[in-house]
Amino acid sequence: MTNGPGSNSLLGVLRHPLFLLVIGSVIGSFLIPWIGEKINRKKTLQEARLRKAIEIVENNTKTVSQLNAMVTRLSSFHDNNVKMKPSPEKVRELQQKLIADLDDRWSEFDKTAWWWPEDLNTEATILGTTPVTGKDVLRQHISAYKTNILETSNAMKALKGPCISADYNYTDGKVNLIRDQVNKKLGELFDQRNKLVNDLVNDFVEPQ
Repeated sequence: MTNGPGSNSLLGVLRHPLFLLVIGSVIGSFLIPWIGEKINRKKTLQEARLRKAIEIVENNTKTVSQLNAMVTRLSSFHDNNVKMKPSPEKVRELQQKLIADLDDRWSEFDKTAWWWPEDLNTEATILGTTPVTGKDVLRQHISAYKTNILETSNAMKALKGPCISADYNYTDGKVNLIRDQVNKKLGELFDQRNKLVNDLVNDFVEPQ
């Protein structure tokens, strides 16, 4: 069976360079912008996730720095008393200053420390920076991180209690023992927290 004259004419048109050029231009006018948009969207999302990962590290550094500053303040209070041997009246005065100082530091800590981890979920939804690992995994890491910060703050308070107590005595060695226990606990929490921060960062950074 042979093709008719019309078929040959149509085939000739389809093969004509001008026709192919027109078709290519039409396809390109739609396809190239679509590909470019997808590439730009992916790049923008990657950049947003990277910024979020950097923000996680910065927020953690600030949170831990605030907690460490309070622990250092308590430790210095006791060490200075051991060195200077103040009178009971002076100790009461120093305790009042310590309490006021710690209250101020805690107020600053309390403004952001508990909120920035929780905001990660909300921001990921609003900004469209859905975690690479998924929202459920992110929630688990956020919960674990907040538990770590709570345990760290409780460890700090375990040292604060004896230092501001009415029966505080810098000569009996009780505070030294408590401080050793607190420092050990803080070291364990520090190691755990480093892993948790790494997990949170990996939630937003795509594997290479």
